[in-house]
Amino acid sequence: MSISTTIKLPTYSCKIIISIVDSVTIEADKIYKRHKVKETFGDEAEGALVMPDLDVYYLLIGAKYLTHNTIAHEIFHAAVRVTEDRGVIDEEAQAWLAGHLTAVTYKFIEKKKLVIKHG
Repeated sequence: MSISTTIKLPTYSCKIIISIVDSVTIEADKIYKRHKVKETFGDEAEGALVMPDLDVYYLLIGAKYLTHNTIAHEIFHAAVRVTEDRGVIDEEAQAWLAGHLTAVTYKFIEKKKLVIKHG
C-alpha cells in the first residue's frame, strides 16, 4: 500500500506529501534516491518526516502503525520542522500549522476509508 496526498503551504513556500505506506524505510530510501540524497533511512519506524530539501517534506506513516498517536507525533515533527526551517519559532504559528495538517490528514484518511487504531 502506498497512498498519498499533497498539502500545499504557500505561507511557507513548500508542500508536504503525506503517505501511508507498507514500509517507512523502503519509502524513505526511494525518496532519498529520487532526490539524489546519499543517505539511507536505517531501521524500520512507525513513521518519519523525510526532508530532501526545503521545498518538499514527506510525512510517512506505516500502514500497520496508523494510530492517532503516530499521526499526531509525525504532524508535530512536520509543523516544527517547516516553521523552524524558515526561522519561525513562535509556538502559536506552529500550533496553527499542526492544526491545519491534522485536519487535512484526517480528511484524507477518512476519504480513503482507512481505519485508525487507538494508541
